Amino acid sequence: MKIGDVFFKEQEIRITRGKGGKARRAPIQQTCAKVIRRYLDIRGDLETDALFVNMNNEKISTRALQEKMHDYGLASSINGVRVSPHTFRHTMAKFYILNGGDPFTLRRILGHATLKMVEYYVELFSSDIKQQHKKYSPVENMKRII
Repeated sequence: MKIGDVFFKEQEIRITRGKGGKARRAPIQQTCAKVIRRYLDIRGDLETDALFVNMNNEKISTRALQEKMHDYGLASSINGVRVSPHTFRHTMAKFYILNGGDPFTLRRILGHATLKMVEYYVELFSSDIKQQHKKYSPVENMKRII
């Protein structure tokens, strides 16, 4: 990502090489935008337009980012799941659905051409969805009127 790929006013980022090599824009929330702004203030002006840089102020490679995430997972004693950008993507999709997000919007956020992959996420997390439904079902939570 480049600094110019972050659109603070629109609260979006441009993903230039997404799945299938397609470019798209994805929303970012205010909290994320604040963190990026703070990071850019600390990062300062550099010759590179890369958003994320290493200690030598050079563009960080995809592999280096993956390795750092893995290391942070180990340091945090996260076991039983691979800590990676792809896992973060799956986790975001899971919680988006569990929090009531609709699959059509999720499809666009993730950059999928069809709903097929989103259907996979919904199926993958169907037991979680059933638990959420039971917990928040209006019928199950109605108080008896006497």
